[in-house]
Amino acid sequence: MMQKRLYIFCFALLMICFSFQSRAQRGRSEIAIGYGYWSIYTFVNGSPFNQSSGTPVLTYRYYFTKDVTLGMGIGSENIKNWGSFTTFSPELTVCYLDTRHDKVRVRLYGSISYGISYFNDNQTSLTHADQSGVWATGFQATPFGIRLGRQIALFAEVGVGYKGTFHVGADFRFPRVLAKNRHRDE
Repeated sequence: MMQKRLYIFCFALLMICFSFQSRAQRGRSEIAIGYGYWSIYTFVNGSPFNQSSGTPVLTYRYYFTKDVTLGMGIGSENIKNWGSFTTFSPELTVCYLDTRHDKVRVRLYGSISYGISYFNDNQTSLTHADQSGVWATGFQATPFGIRLGRQIALFAEVGVGYKGTFHVGADFRFPRVLAKNRHRDE
């Protein structure tokens, strides 16, 4: 029952994020592609840790204010000796330092996300029951992230969860487009 509520919550949040497309022209949004390693699933599985593929992650974020974003992350990890996880997780990011007026823009931020993960069992044997299709909790807590750049930027994050202990990548911030019916005076 709890998993069903979580699934409905994630789906509703995803719909809200994408319903801002018409309003995103007044704010900003960005899309990030990253790769993380040593996720929480890798640690739960135990050694050897080298059985993991790592976690490629695609994230969309919408800026509600200059320091707060709400978005959705989708990541997938395959652990060879266990199974694969696909995680859908709404994400809240808060910036606590921004050098927007300096030549090189640096943003320090933290984020938290909580969603669902779909498990696909890789183990096949007569004594092992297939556990594919199980929905689990997917989360990520990132107390430290750094973003270097303006419209196109590189980022690195340290945290715990489905993205991994170390998560790096690049993102693209869409340019702000002014509404057609805006007055020249504004």
